[in-house]
Amino acid sequence: MTRYLLADTHFGDREVLEYTDRPFASVGEMNDALLAGWNAAVDEADEVVFVGDFCVPSEPTTVRRWLNRVNGDLTFVAGDHDDGVRRSHAVDVREAYRFEAGGHRFHCVHDPADAPPDRDGWLVHGHHHDMRPAEYPFLDPDARRVNVGVELLGYEPLALAELLEYVAAGRRLWKRPD
Repeated sequence: MTRYLLADTHFGDREVLEYTDRPFASVGEMNDALLAGWNAAVDEADEVVFVGDFCVPSEPTTVRRWLNRVNGDLTFVAGDHDDGVRRSHAVDVREAYRFEAGGHRFHCVHDPADAPPDRDGWLVHGHHHDMRPAEYPFLDPDARRVNVGVELLGYEPLALAELLEYVAAGRRLWKRPD
C-alpha cells in the first residue's frame, strides 16, 4: 500500500479554469486529465489523503459518481466546497487528519488558516491552488507547510515517499519538480 496526498481537484468545476492556471480547454478535458492522473498513480489498495474540494457541484449524487471513478481508499478532509461529500455518506469526512511518517508529523487541513496555532510538525493543505505561490508554494520548509493543490503537483497525486524526499532536502519548492 502506498499513501498519496492531493487536494483541490474540483471535478466538474467550470470556474476553477478561470481563476487558476489550469492548462485545459474545457471542463471535460480537465476531468479526463485529473481522473487519468489519479488512476494511473493510485491502485485500489492504496490510500489517498484527500485534503478538500473534490467536485462541483458538490451534491451527494455527483460526489458518489466521482468517488466511484477514482482508485484507492480515501481519507477525506473536508474543504469549503465539500458540503455534498458530507451529505453523501459515501466516505468518512474529517475536518483534520494527522499521521506520522519518516520521523515527521503531518497535520492535514484544507485551508491553512484552519491549522491549530500550536501544531507540531508539517502542515499539509490545499485551498490556495497556484494563486499565491510566494506565500503558499508546494513546499515551504521554513513554515513547514506543503500545498498539495493539484496545480502544484502536475495534476496527479503525490506519493508520501516522494514528499519525504523533498522534506529531507529542505529546499523551498514552488511546485513539484518534473
